[in-house]
Amino acid sequence: MSTPLPAHDSRFPPSNAAGRRAGADLRRLLRIYNAYRIVVSLALLGAGLAHAQGLIELYGSDPAVTWIAAGWLATAIALMRFNARLATTQDKGPVAVVLFDIVVTAFLVRFSSELNTSLPLLYLVTSAAAAVLIANRMTATGMAALAVLALLSDSAFQLQQGAIGTKALLSAGLLGALIFLISLLLQQIVARMAVIEEMADVATTQVATLEEFNEQVIAHMTTGVCRISEDNCLTPINAAAKRLLEIDPGTSSVAIASLSAILADYVEQWRRGHSADARPFRLRTGGKPLLPEIVSIGHDFEPEVLLFIEDFTPATETAQSLKLTALGKLTASIAHEIRNPLAAISHASQLMRESVSDSPEQVALQDIIVNNTQRVNEIIENVMQLSRREPPTPEVLDTLPWLRLFIEEYEQGQTDGGHVVLQPAASLGMIAFDPGNLRRILSNLLDNGIRHGGAAAGDYTATLAVTRDEETRKVYMDVIDTGTGVPEEMRERLFEPFFTTSAQGSGLGLYLCRELSESNGARLSYGETPEGLTRFRLAIPLGERAS
Repeated sequence: MSTPLPAHDSRFPPSNAAGRRAGADLRRLLRIYNAYRIVVSLALLGAGLAHAQGLIELYGSDPAVTWIAAGWLATAIALMRFNARLATTQDKGPVAVVLFDIVVTAFLVRFSSELNTSLPLLYLVTSAAAAVLIANRMTATGMAALAVLALLSDSAFQLQQGAIGTKALLSAGLLGALIFLISLLLQQIVARMAVIEEMADVATTQVATLEEFNEQVIAHMTTGVCRISEDNCLTPINAAAKRLLEIDPGTSSVAIASLSAILADYVEQWRRGHSADARPFRLRTGGKPLLPEIVSIGHDFEPEVLLFIEDFTPATETAQSLKLTALGKLTASIAHEIRNPLAAISHASQLMRESVSDSPEQVALQDIIVNNTQRVNEIIENVMQLSRREPPTPEVLDTLPWLRLFIEEYEQGQTDGGHVVLQPAASLGMIAFDPGNLRRILSNLLDNGIRHGGAAAGDYTATLAVTRDEETRKVYMDVIDTGTGVPEEMRERLFEPFFTTSAQGSGLGLYLCRELSESNGARLSYGETPEGLTRFRLAIPLGERAS
């Protein structure tokens, strides 16, 4: 049973076989068929010339066969020159060639009685060529019908002349049926091959599209993708991998051990087949936490090992935010209950200090009580603000006038003689920020700077240096002090909640400052000046009316 052709759909427009083939394929088929014409015509011409020279004896051969073969050879040579042009005529060129060959074969059969038993087979080759070269099936079948008609007409003429018997006529009929059968079969085969070729082209296009799609997805994904070689070297596949692993763009491969000992140990454990849990690692102190994952792909005989690197910072921040939210709700309720007895203790201590009969030792103990109650109250205030923090309400602020007014108010509230030196740029412009949040951030940073500077050098002065960067379109507010700074190993945790380097600190001030900064679209960071002084930098985008 023959397999039915697949139904045509939008991907396969209903067209004939040769019409779907490219011009290059048709030119190649014409060259092959023309080579056959040259070989056969040369053979016939050679046989005729040999007969004329007496080298061989062909009984009943007419000299016209030699001239016909010579003309056929001439057309074959001419077709070699015009082959490319003939292929552009669609069916017209192949039809003309096939018709000419049927006529030539009919004359050859008629004038060559010696070769009459084999020359009719040329009809079979010509009909097969028509089925392959001609796109229109009706036309190709018509060429086969003409070949059969020419064969039967010549056989009937020879039967009438008594040159052949009825057996020869039966053979001619069988040959004609074979010509039709081969023509129809070849047309079916060519049609099927054309459909298969069309499907292969569509599949190739789809594969190429999917390949390009995968390349674009990998190139633009935020997860880093690397290939791990047998010698434990990483080859970055996308830009995210180079960015996260801080690999130079021009570097094609890097040893894992040179990046991180933790990552190298994780890869080694994986290769040994041990169940090693992936844990975040950092390339350097203060760097981003990165989470690795190893995946093996491919077949057993050609496996590939891929390393996926994800920035673990969002997960860390989310977990910390959830933890602080739960902690804030819990501590807010506790803090509310603590404030009343704490206020009573503080008030009683202040009343005791007013008594003139107290000894110096008692006064010192009372000062300890007052100071510690104030510290506990500050912690309670910070925790309650953490739990009930509201979204900011930004306002467009004229930076320099606002800062001058803020510093004036800030210095009025200082009891230890703290002083702020303002170093503004010539022109700052406008910023969009919640004034209450900005006041709290700068107050906290200046308090830290004055306190640490006074403790280290006895200089209760902090500098607020403000600059404007036209390239980044930001205003930078740097709070600089003369303190000893933060040790290198502690800088990574500087903005974590409840982390402090001072015995008097609550560990929430810098965390709240960063949270308030980010909620207003700004960024708070720690660093040092070129002179080695401690600096906290607040980077604020310029507002809509910046000038």
